[in-house]
Amino acid sequence: MIGAALFVVFGIVGGEDLEERDRTIIVTPGRIEQLAAIYQRTWRRPPTEKELRGLVDDFVVEEIYYREAVEMGIDRNDAIIRRRLRQKLEFLTDDVAELVEPADPELQAYLDAHPEDFREESTYTFRQVYLDPERYADKAAVDARVKECLAALETGQEVVGDSTLVQETFEAERARRVDAVFGDGFARQLDELTIGKWGGPLTSGRGYHLVWLEARAQGEVPELPRIRDVVEREWANARKNEVRESLNEEFLKKYEVVIEWPK
Repeated sequence: MIGAALFVVFGIVGGEDLEERDRTIIVTPGRIEQLAAIYQRTWRRPPTEKELRGLVDDFVVEEIYYREAVEMGIDRNDAIIRRRLRQKLEFLTDDVAELVEPADPELQAYLDAHPEDFREESTYTFRQVYLDPERYADKAAVDARVKECLAALETGQEVVGDSTLVQETFEAERARRVDAVFGDGFARQLDELTIGKWGGPLTSGRGYHLVWLEARAQGEVPELPRIRDVVEREWANARKNEVRESLNEEFLKKYEVVIEWPK
């Protein structure tokens, strides 16, 4: 695969349709067609003959400036040019990776190897009693109120929490929605609770919460037919990274790298 990728990449780079013979610039029919196609994509119509000649003339001037700049060494030690050339070559290697169309067995193998990347969100059914820290003199007062409330709740008594705009009960709520209401990480705190028992206090950006966890359902990993497009997209991204890393290794084999760290 890597040898083929290198062959394709260097074939693209080396197969430039504008040839250089001494000081001669040859603009091939393929290049002219490319200029016309770019114009049509931009302006939604093909260029007139006069416009096309103008495009070719401008390309020739651009090529002359490019060659003169290279001859003068302007491209050397220019971070922007170096970065752009690297980016262009990376685009070419990405195109190589996209030449391969995955079959279902390959996508299934990727799904089996990375199930957590595709697992659906967990859901939670719970009731919460809110305690507003602003209503208590200090942390000790909060702790005392927590202890008092838990003791009452565990014996089946009704406890009215402090005033809040947040609803008291949540039914099969997805983790993302829970975190949107209470703040990042609240769903993870729910994972630590015992089902069918009062627990807490859990902390949020709002304050403290005593929680009765009624049910918790871990998200399932869907079957491939349901999420084929998603799996294929992630497989393609992984493939691009794999090809890029492999090509990096092949390129590095061509060079002796000496790094002189400052003393």
